[in-house]
Amino acid sequence: MKRVFLLVPFVLLLAHAYDVRQTATHKFAEIAPGVFFATGGDKVNVGSNGLVVVNENDVLVVDSHISPEAARALIASVKTLTPKPIRTVVNSHYHYDHSNGNQVFGKEVDIIGHEFTRKKLLGDVLHEATYLNNGSPATQQRGVAPLEVQIAKASGDDKTKLEAQLATLKRHIQELAEVKPTPPNVTVTNKLTLYRGSREIQILHLGRAHTAGDLVVYLPQEKVIFTGDLFFNGAPYLGDAYPTDFVQTLENLKKLPFTVAAGGHGPLIRDRAQIDFNQAYIRQYWAQVKSFHDAKLSAKEAKARLDLSKYSAFAKFQLTAPGVLDIEIGRIYRLLEGAE
Repeated sequence: MKRVFLLVPFVLLLAHAYDVRQTATHKFAEIAPGVFFATGGDKVNVGSNGLVVVNENDVLVVDSHISPEAARALIASVKTLTPKPIRTVVNSHYHYDHSNGNQVFGKEVDIIGHEFTRKKLLGDVLHEATYLNNGSPATQQRGVAPLEVQIAKASGDDKTKLEAQLATLKRHIQELAEVKPTPPNVTVTNKLTLYRGSREIQILHLGRAHTAGDLVVYLPQEKVIFTGDLFFNGAPYLGDAYPTDFVQTLENLKKLPFTVAAGGHGPLIRDRAQIDFNQAYIRQYWAQVKSFHDAKLSAKEAKARLDLSKYSAFAKFQLTAPGVLDIEIGRIYRLLEGAE
């Protein structure tokens, strides 16, 4: 009996030990046979995680990254996994860091997204607050001067690493000038199921959340799900969100029997209690801002009074990135006043 108990942790460790393959720009963790969680390295800013599903005859990719350069790097890296062609790209939602690589994929590739994602990418997304504040060339340029200061003070390996970061950032800024928002040519309202050989791939809209058009990609046989920015181990950006719907949509997510969730940012998630934590954060954020709105405080006053100290590590982006809280609180105020 003692031997059994001693072996259990080792067995569990093996169960979570993934085959990891690495290229110059990407790391691929094989979380199920032929299913790879794709994350970026230092040489190219990819902006978001992705999923690569290698089927019998083709490849499906979820999210095209933040720029044409990042998408080209992803395509090249996928070729190290398989010679099979990419035939399908799924956009988890329309935000720039998940869809700005769409234009790189040729006419032989179907780009699948929610109807709302198509509508947004046919519009003027490069002039919306989310992009202008977080992803635009001007925003990215703000990071150049601090890096240059650090480089001037550094030496040796530290200096070399910082110089490489600066080169990556400058190249990324140049790449942004190439971006041409490219909408999906296949749209989903609620559910689309793809059958690729023996593999079933469900593309699901569980409700409004991070945007009005979030999609998750669910592999029921493998019990793997890619959730984009609907669910990851970090505070979701609420600048284009529907917070009250968001909580219910996460409740809908709980109904799916997955064992590993790959989010649009951060590491893989196996602890389903993370969903409850995310829901609690959204509820508290909404309740505080609603109370300030009910008290007829301005959005600026609401920002000054908002207390997210309980979530200081979880909501690092909200609390450190300039302008994010202003956009999120402004969004909640507009929703409370009847805007969509």
